[in-house]
Amino acid sequence: MKFLKLIQGLGLTNVQGDLDSEIEDIDCDSRNIKKGWLFIALKGAAADGHDYIQQAVTCGASAVVSEKDISDACLGASVTSAVFNASPRETMALLAQRIHDNPDQRLPLIAVTGTNGKTTTTMLVRQLLMSSNVGCGLIGTVVNAAGSLETEAVRTSPESPTFYRWIKRSLDAGDSALAVEVSSHAIELARVHGARFRVGLFTNLTQDHLDFHGSMEAYFHAKSKLFTRCVCGLVNTEDDYGRRLLSENPNLIPFGLNSGAYRTENLVLRHNGTSFDFVTPKKSFQLNSPLLGKFNAYNLLAALSALDAAGFDLEKLLPNIGALRGAPGRLERIDLGQPFGVMVDYAHTPDALEKLLSAGKDLLTPGGRLHVLFGCGGDRDRTKRPIMASAVVAGGADVIWHTSDNTRTEDPERMLDDAASGISDEIRANSTRYHRISDRALAVQAAIRDCRPGDLLLLAGKGHEPYQDVMGVKYPYSDRAAVEAALRGEEIPRPWVSDATGSGTVHHAE
Repeated sequence: MKFLKLIQGLGLTNVQGDLDSEIEDIDCDSRNIKKGWLFIALKGAAADGHDYIQQAVTCGASAVVSEKDISDACLGASVTSAVFNASPRETMALLAQRIHDNPDQRLPLIAVTGTNGKTTTTMLVRQLLMSSNVGCGLIGTVVNAAGSLETEAVRTSPESPTFYRWIKRSLDAGDSALAVEVSSHAIELARVHGARFRVGLFTNLTQDHLDFHGSMEAYFHAKSKLFTRCVCGLVNTEDDYGRRLLSENPNLIPFGLNSGAYRTENLVLRHNGTSFDFVTPKKSFQLNSPLLGKFNAYNLLAALSALDAAGFDLEKLLPNIGALRGAPGRLERIDLGQPFGVMVDYAHTPDALEKLLSAGKDLLTPGGRLHVLFGCGGDRDRTKRPIMASAVVAGGADVIWHTSDNTRTEDPERMLDDAASGISDEIRANSTRYHRISDRALAVQAAIRDCRPGDLLLLAGKGHEPYQDVMGVKYPYSDRAAVEAALRGEEIPRPWVSDATGSGTVHHAE
């Protein structure tokens, strides 16, 4: 697309250079730029894109759009440039939408937002369609996908150039729909700006991300914006904020385990699966699912409701429910033949921990102990740390393994102190019930050694993540790999203690 056509009507100023230059694609990350691309220079929270303009030009950028005036010497005579007049992130999204010829208008998008459940719900949407030979793309926390192509995701909702590029890839791959996790950050930072969604679905809202939003009210307001751009909206009527959303928007459709236009009846939770009657506005279906726990019943209900609302034929999709798998790192079993259960999960909010422990108690062998290993993320909302700890206690954990989870730039011991205030002195003084080990690998090793036949160990927080972020360095680590090493009697690698360069060393109390 020619540069002039790409920017027409978007209010850019200081336009210089060849307006007929061909633009192949756009991006705001200079490392992704290729020959003939447009580089968007934005000032971010951690880095200023204007510092990387020369790198983008060296990579082949034929045009640059920036938030502030830039010198001609920085660009060279062959590079076209312009300056944002206002709302640079929103304008960037519209540029991305335009360069890919409005792919969101030609492919049904199913958006899922909420604090918990986004990843599993979107992955179930994709699995249900793909197993019925109906193509479905995915933009989410774990992977981005188009057709049979899958790549590891960098963040829950990517920047708008990547977002629209994946929609176009999905469209070109012949997919019939695309499932999208939409975070509150994505809405506030205009990462999905301009997009039209066939269906939007709200799972729940519980305390998280207050370091970014400042208050639950602002967090709710960000989530609610999604439904201004959806043809059809589905909302969990059994969530407090969901009920508020429904009361403020009478055109939205309620769903829930016990009530709503889409709901379950005769729900039965078993150690090896779940069954229920799925009630829709038109018909009921008897379902048997291999997914475990009440919250996975919610996720499956949400996915099926969204697919029905999007116009897909449930009669063709339901026979494949027996082959469904949960999302990686979501109530994921680890079984090397040990006489006790081990599961990893991504739960990292108070509400998610409560749901995880509830599911764990349902799966626990009579007479067994429920172990919970958890930590809190660094450089994030400190106020939820004691609430998370109290949720573990309230959930009925028999043995608590209090450890770290992506400490980032914070002191791990101070973080443990923050959370420990949510646990009573009596419990913390009980050395058989409460264990404080800031090094996560060592905590996993100790927890595995302490498990007896019939016990169940739940590892919360990391889920699918393949790293541990310590002092800004992402070291290779996964809870699954750590558990498997411990079960085999092997030492768990702890690269953050001393890496090859001697940097990144962190001392832990053990």
